[in-house]
Amino acid sequence: MKEKEHNAASNRTPSSGIDPDRLDALVNSAKSGDITAFSELYGLYGKKILNYIFRLTGSREEAEDLMQDTFVLAFKNLDSLKENVKFQSWLFRIAQNSVFQKYRGKMPQIESIDVHDSGESGGVIELPASSKGPEDTVLSAELEKIVQKAINELPEKYRQVFVLSALQRLSYQEISEIVGRSLASVKSDIHRARVEVRDKIKEYLGDDYGMSNLY
Repeated sequence: MKEKEHNAASNRTPSSGIDPDRLDALVNSAKSGDITAFSELYGLYGKKILNYIFRLTGSREEAEDLMQDTFVLAFKNLDSLKENVKFQSWLFRIAQNSVFQKYRGKMPQIESIDVHDSGESGGVIELPASSKGPEDTVLSAELEKIVQKAINELPEKYRQVFVLSALQRLSYQEISEIVGRSLASVKSDIHRARVEVRDKIKEYLGDDYGMSNLY
């Protein structure tokens, strides 16, 4: 996808697969102490939060623990959420803060990472991709490892926004709210992160295979 097209798509309100009215009703019910409603929210967002934390920490065990902490904190502090429509970005911000608290205000330095397939077991989600043909399927696992290695090597502030943009597909506005930086700063950092990841992938692959997944 071209940069202009990506910018237009990124600035639209992202869809989490749930109708805004339904989300509003679930959050209101959860605020009233409805555990069933909150469990449904957990089902809708749990895997996304797990994947986000995993990409930042490189540890499946840590990601699972911090995801649980995130949802416990979210349930306890639901009344502080003023706009129900912003539940997703609010949840990501709690997850981010949980990681920072665990690692004393910084994201961990990742030296290696094991990539798991997503499935019914709730594994970590793969890179988003268009429909895969046989050749894509063969190369996808290796591409995933190369992309993750490139992500691991990004400076802290670039890694954070790249994961939210390229892998979680959040809008620039949402990312700005999550990381607490200006929209202009977020856009600049995402662009620089994409360039670094693209160049590192080309070092390994010698072409632009799979680059549409990152733009």
